[in-house]
Amino acid sequence: MGEEPKKSQKLKIENTGGAKEHWDDTFRLMSWWDAERVKKAQVMVVGAGALGNEVLKNLALMNVGSIFIVDFDTIEFANLCRSVLFRTEDIKKNKFKCEIAGERIKEINPNVKVQTVNGDIMIDVGLGVMRRMDVIIGCLDNRIARLFINRYAFKVGKVWIDGAIENLSGQLNVYKNGKSCYECALTNTDWENIRFKMGCADIAQRNSTQGRVPTTPISSSIIAAMQVQEAIKVIHGNEKQSMAGEQFKYDGMNNWIIQFQSEPVRDECDSHYEIKEDELVKAKGLSCAMTIEDCLSWLENHFEDDYISIQLNYKIILEIASMNTEVSHDIIIPEPHFSEQKQTKYQKEPGEPIGITKYADQINRDFPDLSLTLREVGVPPLHILTVETSKDIYFVELTGDESFLEFK
Repeated sequence: MGEEPKKSQKLKIENTGGAKEHWDDTFRLMSWWDAERVKKAQVMVVGAGALGNEVLKNLALMNVGSIFIVDFDTIEFANLCRSVLFRTEDIKKNKFKCEIAGERIKEINPNVKVQTVNGDIMIDVGLGVMRRMDVIIGCLDNRIARLFINRYAFKVGKVWIDGAIENLSGQLNVYKNGKSCYECALTNTDWENIRFKMGCADIAQRNSTQGRVPTTPISSSIIAAMQVQEAIKVIHGNEKQSMAGEQFKYDGMNNWIIQFQSEPVRDECDSHYEIKEDELVKAKGLSCAMTIEDCLSWLENHFEDDYISIQLNYKIILEIASMNTEVSHDIIIPEPHFSEQKQTKYQKEPGEPIGITKYADQINRDFPDLSLTLREVGVPPLHILTVETSKDIYFVELTGDESFLEFK
């Protein structure tokens, strides 16, 4: 019998040039499989919980070249029974879900390159990053984040694949601008919940939950498999057999599957605007590490206009008040970054609610501190700024942050 190949030889088999086998040899037996296209693909996965674990595992097994993982949570003991990539010892490592998940999928397939962001998709991932992705996969559990992904993905012309699970059931939606839209399908009750969470005086309530949703590894594996299957179709440009414009629902308790048309796309919807290539100003001279002062000066010179206002889709908190004792504080912090932990230092009584009494939703020459960097006020690397001048509205990418996107 021949000698068993060493482990290191097995790991490098994809890169040996003259090797007779490849990681995806079995997939290459499919006539439509484009190995190079899959290896060059860049896929964003938002959420690294139970559903995200299965999606990431499948992407790695399919030999998808580069995977961008976004999640802000840490691993808890309750995650272990539903998450194939997490281990008991991970709980003590003080690492985030995205980091551990990234390490584990590289163990599964060393050909895969990974980049992780420990942050919130609503504020910590630039639109320019999304613009460079082939497809976006959502593995989330709240409406607000889904709404933001929908608007962001459509703005840069990307398909996004949403999955949801509960008990033994789950559902899948493939959203593509002009064919289907998450925002168009929101009910009045959905909007009431979103507006309450976005506008409530007690900031902590925005991230509160009504209790843990019961999920199983069975439902997550089924829905995640469908999500990755649809992502592979997008990567291959297979629009004919894509589920875009359709919904897929699975009920494991009663053993039924149903596929039906998505809600019709409305004529008027905030998600539908797409930035065309010729509308985008790719500013290599701009970076989120610049001060607000320098950024405004650059924009004033570029557009030859003294009136410049950077429009935000979140609030920068400028003043807060403790609701019971009515003590106010001047601060400058992006609202999504004002966690419950950070609020405690401003409470005069234990558990006292904290309310926003002054905020900014745009950045201009009247901003309280022009010496702060764009990143310090919530603008992420490679973001696309919405810039209002006295004449028009422009979209400006912080292309000076291009080196931020680095898969390893």
